[in-house]
Amino acid sequence: MLAASGLRLTLLLCWLLAPQPTQPERLFHSRDRSDLEPSPVSQAKPIADLHAAQRFLSKYGWSEEPRPKESAGVPVGSTLAQAVRRFQKANRLPASGELDLPTLAAMNRPRCGIPDTKLPPQAALPTPLGLRPRARQKRFLQMLLPKPGGQHEGTPDTGPSRAFSKKTLTWRLVGDAYSSQLSVEEQRYIFRLAFRMWSEVTPLDFREDLTAPGTMVDIKLGFGRGRHLGCSRVFDGSGQEFAHAWRLGEIHFDDDEHFTPLSSDTGISLLKVAVHEIGHVLGLPHTYRAGSIMQPNYIPQEPAFELDWSDRKAIQRLYGSCEGSFDTVFDWIRKERNQYGEVRVRFNTYFFRSSWYWLYENRNNRTRYGDPLQILTGWRGIPMQSIDAFVHVWSWGKDERYFFKGICF
Repeated sequence: MLAASGLRLTLLLCWLLAPQPTQPERLFHSRDRSDLEPSPVSQAKPIADLHAAQRFLSKYGWSEEPRPKESAGVPVGSTLAQAVRRFQKANRLPASGELDLPTLAAMNRPRCGIPDTKLPPQAALPTPLGLRPRARQKRFLQMLLPKPGGQHEGTPDTGPSRAFSKKTLTWRLVGDAYSSQLSVEEQRYIFRLAFRMWSEVTPLDFREDLTAPGTMVDIKLGFGRGRHLGCSRVFDGSGQEFAHAWRLGEIHFDDDEHFTPLSSDTGISLLKVAVHEIGHVLGLPHTYRAGSIMQPNYIPQEPAFELDWSDRKAIQRLYGSCEGSFDTVFDWIRKERNQYGEVRVRFNTYFFRSSWYWLYENRNNRTRYGDPLQILTGWRGIPMQSIDAFVHVWSWGKDERYFFKGICF
């Protein structure tokens, strides 16, 4: 009797624990997936009235007034008219002092977030990536601003140094602040090119550092939207402020902007913006000199984008220029066949110093990426260092090259 009762209890427990013929548990439930979907692009509010124009002039250093006080419809006062006139003159517009359509259009152009002429009252400055906003001194922005009435290539700064005190600087694209528009490798490649453009005209050596603690990295770069990266400044959305930077510190890019890679001729070139913002980090202010990369407004990228001579002189005043002579320099013209069997003429310039050499790509107007290289790795059958001269004999029936070292060739 007890055995039968125990058997029935066991069978009942087995039935209760057995899978039931009901709807199986769903592994994925309907929920809000906004965290997995790209957020819509936010558009900056256009500057279209007196209040917006006053805020713009105050934010970027053209007006002393921190807040607009006039009501709508009130004529622009003499102080504001002077600020508008200065802004118009800098942008090569008729200096009427009136908020006409060309002036408003100039205010709405994509631009850098650093002030143009002087520090606006109560300006909020960026804070380090990943930290909470906190009050910071305004000294760094004051040193980024040009002296009254002068260009950034004026007299040397007599205040605290605007430059790094060392020549080897590390940088990093912060891991949790990538852009959503380009691949990580594209972003890092573009930033390497941007740093390289400054290192080509100065003794500075920029190295990407992916392993050191963040506090040990000299320059940190990151993308964000609106309130971003613990920064006390807020991006305004697509169409106006595309980035801001602070001296000897960090660079923030507005990911609402349409940043594009090197191969694109639309949108905003990430390379050109990065070169501009790196200039700020290194200590350069804005200038309205035509052709300068340090102009506050974005200018579409030219096919052969290079640093202007004024930018080179300005950065060399802070860090000096590259020194030393070369053992030999020569042009090499040679014929090559492309993948279609067509014969093309290549024209490059080579620079040799000690056991190293540089190849200057004339078609790209810069040295080859990754140079200098050791002579041993790029050449065969010539001395590994101290080449004295080179001669290329090229005629209809002869194409010979001679390297000289001492009395030997």
